Amino acid sequence: MKKVVKRTLSMTMAATMALGLMVGCSSAKGEQKSETAPQSDQKTEASGKPVTIKFWDGNWQEAVWPEVEAIWNKEHPDIKIEAEFQADLANDKYMLALKNGTAPDVLSCALDWVTTFGNAGLLAPLDEYVAKDSLDVNQFVKGANDASTVNGKLYGLPFRSETYVMFYNKDILSAAGYQTPPATWDEVKGAAAACTNGDVYGYGLCGTNYSNFSFQYITMLRSSGGDILNADNTASALGSDVAIQTAQLYKDLAAYAPASLLENDNIANRTLFASGKIAMYLSGIYDLAEIVKANPDLNFACTMVPTANGAERNTILGGWSVAVAESSKEKEAAWEFVKFLSRPDIAAIYTNTFTGTAEVAARYTDYPEEIIKPNADALQYANALPAVENIVGIRQAIMDNLQLMLSEDMSAEEASGLLDQATTKLLK
Repeated sequence: MKKVVKRTLSMTMAATMALGLMVGCSSAKGEQKSETAPQSDQKTEASGKPVTIKFWDGNWQEAVWPEVEAIWNKEHPDIKIEAEFQADLANDKYMLALKNGTAPDVLSCALDWVTTFGNAGLLAPLDEYVAKDSLDVNQFVKGANDASTVNGKLYGLPFRSETYVMFYNKDILSAAGYQTPPATWDEVKGAAAACTNGDVYGYGLCGTNYSNFSFQYITMLRSSGGDILNADNTASALGSDVAIQTAQLYKDLAAYAPASLLENDNIANRTLFASGKIAMYLSGIYDLAEIVKANPDLNFACTMVPTANGAERNTILGGWSVAVAESSKEKEAAWEFVKFLSRPDIAAIYTNTFTGTAEVAARYTDYPEEIIKPNADALQYANALPAVENIVGIRQAIMDNLQLMLSEDMSAEEASGLLDQATTKLLK
């Protein structure tokens, strides 16, 4: 994408395509409950003083928070938000605070965290508030709604949705004889081998950070026709033939990855890609701004995740929902803030991906179509992770066991067997 050519994508096309296929039974945009909210006069009943709501989110949101906070303060002068921004992989900190009763009133939760926290009874059900305000939850991406619903109760409103695509360096691929990006995983392996030369590597893999690692592996698995659990989420499928094949694919691609593989998370891969050191890697739209900032002249694009075995497209729906802690003493005010952050107009400012209603983040409206459109199109093939209590533990087990395959003399079959056993234990 050389010098980020200002070729504006018709966002109506991309967003409408994603919305039309992902959002079940949604009303027309003009009918959605996303209008500017009236100013709130919420105050504590006893003192009449303004309410203070504590809010936790990831530190990647901190830079844009002041803009969102200013809008909130204008609309809700009597509800103050105290925001605290956490480092990545903070789910254990969230869980401890929720269990100890020291959690903030409102939490930004990765979709699979909502499942874990909701199952544990640590989040407040939102169904009563939704009904009272006649909020149309069908405006949100269906998979995100499903992931935010536990045992029939809604525990969060989605404000961010995303999935994976494959980023590729057009110049490196072209020099290796590829004028179009690979469409299958076998083609990716061939292209990765052809592109590996000196200090330039054909493919970027994550070897650490359980969230990044497991998302890459599960994306490869689903795009090859497999999944981590059986159809009713009662048993592990990580010992299946396709799971072993996917583990082998991960191991094969490691031969064309930097020697620092086991130390590389998604940020490391993004940095390597931006510096022209890797030809291809899987990631999401959230990497765009950082890549362009690091190297405005990089000639790159995005394409749909490759497939294998003739499988239909199937990737992971990632994203975040805003939820209310069960321990909150200001649930009414907290609900007002949850509604606010999930509003499409606010989410478009706050997110760096797509909103909970599949509209692209405002910061990307001037990016070329060859970059934005594949990200928007991919949402129609994205499905949430299984809604099981130990999904975070399963994702950790994926990294722990497949790391052994990468770092030791272990076959894909043996590593998959260990992973299958670990997952079976976590489901009990």
